[in-house]
Amino acid sequence: MTPMPPEELGQKLRRDRSRALAQAVVTAFTERLKEEAAKQGGFLSQRHIDELNVEFQTKSEQLTAVFEQALLDATREQEELKWHAIKRPAFDRLMVKRFEHLLLHRGANGIVHGTISRRMLPGFFLALHMMMGPQERERYHWRCDAAVERIMKGRVPVDWNLIDKDEAVHDIVLDAQYSIAMHFEDIARRTDWFINITNSHLAPPAHKDAGDANWELTPPALQGLLQSLLADLGEAVSDDAAWHRLAQRHPDADRNKLALILDHLR
Repeated sequence: MTPMPPEELGQKLRRDRSRALAQAVVTAFTERLKEEAAKQGGFLSQRHIDELNVEFQTKSEQLTAVFEQALLDATREQEELKWHAIKRPAFDRLMVKRFEHLLLHRGANGIVHGTISRRMLPGFFLALHMMMGPQERERYHWRCDAAVERIMKGRVPVDWNLIDKDEAVHDIVLDAQYSIAMHFEDIARRTDWFINITNSHLAPPAHKDAGDANWELTPPALQGLLQSLLADLGEAVSDDAAWHRLAQRHPDADRNKLALILDHLR
């Protein structure tokens, strides 16, 4: 199924939320009017309507809280859609896709899930750039962009799930994960460094009352991020055929050493 363009998805989300709010308010008022009319023999006088208006006004704080939460949800959704709408390098998207489920988001039940704020993305990409170096990261960008062009053939929007299933793309992702993992041989020093880089380059919050306004990357959150980010590499290390394919591109790779690094990141 072709994914819905971000602009169209944003309109649909706003429309659905507005409809739900309108229906909730109309239903509440209608039910209350029916209830009061039944008490008054089926009709309401001006005095009764005025009294109901006073009652409705007293419920304004409750409605305000509902609308405020709706606006906060809308702001969060727009931030998420903005990420998908911006033309970012394919490599960056594929890296974030590994831990996207950890990003803070409100579920259908209204409960916030996730441990990582999108505010960390600028620092995350800077850390990758510093670990890989400009030439290596540029090579990953070029390879991923070429793969997207080959697979999608100009079709938009890009189907990232389809891209992710491509064998060549999987090799690119594994090569990048291998490069990242090898920087965590001294895990304590690299963890402190990664956290400092990320927290000193956090994007500003959507607004001062945003749920992640005071968020910062912590060691446990980074641990979860790295486990997801490097999950493909962990599977390759555990599989003989996958490891052989990786080792052909990285003849100096030490399987036991890499397995130890990944184990320490768990």
